[in-house]
Amino acid sequence: MADWSELQEELLFLIAVRLFSVVELKRFRSICKSWRSSVPGNYAHFPNSPLFYVNQLPEISLSQWFSLVKIYLSRAAFFHVTLSSSPSQGWLIKSGADINSGADINSGKLRLLEPLCRRPMTHSLTSVDLSGFTMSEIQESFAIRKRGFIRVVLVKLKKGEAHHNRILGLSRFGEIKHWNRNKWRVLRKMADHKFSDIIVHKGLMYALDTRGVVWWINSRLEICMYGPPVDDDITYSLPGDKSFVECCGELYIVDRLCNRKAGVYIPNAETVGFRVYKFDEELGQMMEVKSLGDKAFVLATDTGFSVLAHEYYGCLQNSIYFKDGEKELNVFKLDNGIGSSITTMSQFSQSCFQMFFPSFL
Repeated sequence: MADWSELQEELLFLIAVRLFSVVELKRFRSICKSWRSSVPGNYAHFPNSPLFYVNQLPEISLSQWFSLVKIYLSRAAFFHVTLSSSPSQGWLIKSGADINSGADINSGKLRLLEPLCRRPMTHSLTSVDLSGFTMSEIQESFAIRKRGFIRVVLVKLKKGEAHHNRILGLSRFGEIKHWNRNKWRVLRKMADHKFSDIIVHKGLMYALDTRGVVWWINSRLEICMYGPPVDDDITYSLPGDKSFVECCGELYIVDRLCNRKAGVYIPNAETVGFRVYKFDEELGQMMEVKSLGDKAFVLATDTGFSVLAHEYYGCLQNSIYFKDGEKELNVFKLDNGIGSSITTMSQFSQSCFQMFFPSFL
């Protein structure tokens, strides 16, 4: 049996530079004495992964590595948190580096973030002891400070026997760009199409345009049409109105219906309802979904994902949690029908937002 404590320092370095969260780093350093001594106790360097890193791993020392970092890819993580003594239900928390505060990004301070955006969560505690809780990461998201992207994904591409990481970003103007070592470049063959979301699903890259058409992005970073529009009755939308969501290994498309006239640009328009479609990857077809069962969709500003409602306090099944711009949290029951009432956080007595506000804060 292999002795993990005898791993070479070079291998430990390769592991260490891929750690994103303080939780991961603490676990790494707790393995054994040799692992702990291989990584400094100063966590400031680890919450952000540089764009320099996603191109190739330089053969330099740890101190040289961090001195070269100038541009950062910021990672946030969503965790399912339960009391270790009562694991049947829990809360959803989001942790990451705050890239919107204007503070020095090199400070590396991790903090609790508002679950559906990247603003720091306000609470009275200066620190949180989670030793009595069980945490499991369920989703990650990425962002780049002051680059004008509404969605960022990290992609692993295989070239021969080697793997290379790449970054794709969706701009607020609907353009998909990739980081090419020293600058951002628009994807080839994108023409004048505007896009609403991008995702890496089962190792493949997909894009969703503002008409609801699914596109495929190949390993050469060329984009081609893959599926038909989500509906013949295409709703006028802006980048970000239509979103991908992974659920039980399947790809879904969520169409946010907003209170705006066709052809009129109104940012952060009021949401009046949603339609949900399941995308058949083999046939390239859409099928409207009327019920999510015991699942709920969470639409954050930097990612979208699904949860099992019964695993979270107050979570409504067959529902979609979202925000309208800078406004408070909202939830839409899919079986209420389009145009029906949307519950906001000011109606907190209904407790349907309890999963976002842990009792230990």
